[in-house]
Amino acid sequence: MDVLVTGATGLIGHAVARRLLAEGHSVRALVRRADARLPEGVRPVPGDILDAGSLAEATDGAELVFHAAGMPEQWQRDESIFDRVNRGGTANVLAAARDASVRRVVYTSTMDVFAAPRGGTLVEGELDPAPKHTAYERSKQAAEREVDAARAQGLDVVTIHPAAVYGPSPVNVTLNDFFIRLLRGKVPMLPPGGMSVAYVDGVADAHVAAAARAPANARYLVADEHVSTVELATLIAREAGLAKVPRPGAAWLLRAIAAVSAPLARVFGFTPLVAPGQLTFLLWDARVDASRAQRELGFRPTPVAEGVARTVAFLRAEHLV
Repeated sequence: MDVLVTGATGLIGHAVARRLLAEGHSVRALVRRADARLPEGVRPVPGDILDAGSLAEATDGAELVFHAAGMPEQWQRDESIFDRVNRGGTANVLAAARDASVRRVVYTSTMDVFAAPRGGTLVEGELDPAPKHTAYERSKQAAEREVDAARAQGLDVVTIHPAAVYGPSPVNVTLNDFFIRLLRGKVPMLPPGGMSVAYVDGVADAHVAAAARAPANARYLVADEHVSTVELATLIAREAGLAKVPRPGAAWLLRAIAAVSAPLARVFGFTPLVAPGQLTFLLWDARVDASRAQRELGFRPTPVAEGVARTVAFLRAEHLV
């Protein structure tokens, strides 16, 4: 089967491309640079999700499209980039897939677009109609509206909503970046709260299974388990042989640091100790119910201790820690 993957140079897309190759599919990847780091056997196709014209050739003849490209939740001086990439890029990919008569698009969304109270549990249902707290989350909400519009025009779009994803990757952002900073001694204090996490290989498996057997336009939350920041840091430190982990800071203190440092970071170009969006996500502390993905896609959660061990080993092999 001929398949296009966007975001194949990133965490999830790279793993999806590897999984597709292992199943014998012909995989092409949209790339902006000739030296893009892709799994061996993937055919690069020049293009950019922000350049609608470049997507016609990329999607031509593809039976499936995996749209994993996007701007993940991390610090950006110019927050408008989240909407340009996550909403605008998604709209372009969906339009090109529709024009090319692609059979199905598997879109990588996020758990953040659903609603739950602080410490509550997310399930597949209605998307949260209220604007979320961060530019990243609002951009993903806007992308969901683009997905709904494409579905109304007859395009089958199955959506995967992962928790915080980590694991071997050609780029190391978000949760992988936390691993690196912790192991380099650059985390003076842990933010409070916690998160649901998902090891990347299981997330990739869920994407590929969704392409093969999900009902039309289905949604799936994907997560392994929930951990506090202290629990995650302790597992990382134990695997790496560190003697101790930083202590957690008080929520009020981290809020104050985020509120003061974010405007200064925009002016002077440094990365804040904790970005307001990251802190909001951790204090939300939401759990994910992935039972539908387990039941319908055969998703198997990876124990966090196992995922941490694999990730630390990878970062060491890459000489990043």
